Amino acid sequence: MTRRGSGRLVFTIGFVVLLADGAALIWLGQLSANTTMVGVGIALAVAAALLVVAYRRWLKALDDVDALRRDLRREVDRLRAAVEAARGGRPYSN
Repeated sequence: MTRRGSGRLVFTIGFVVLLADGAALIWLGQLSANTTMVGVGIALAVAAALLVVAYRRWLKALDDVDALRRDLRREVDRLRAAVEAARGGRPYSN
């Protein structure tokens, strides 16, 4: 499983658990007329929404890292080609 796949699984489980707990607390708080339970339920629902925001930021950060890795790889390949051309076409050996 890739970083993105495992991250998606963790974020999905966290989102579902927070949202389900929040909805259950809101419902139970309304049934029992307990405003504290409703407040905690709303807080959990907001936490679930914030988890979605964090997940999107994490995906963007991974995309940025992937783009930088591709750029670095291209730069290394260009430098290797320049070294090979400077050496007269002889391959570099350690």
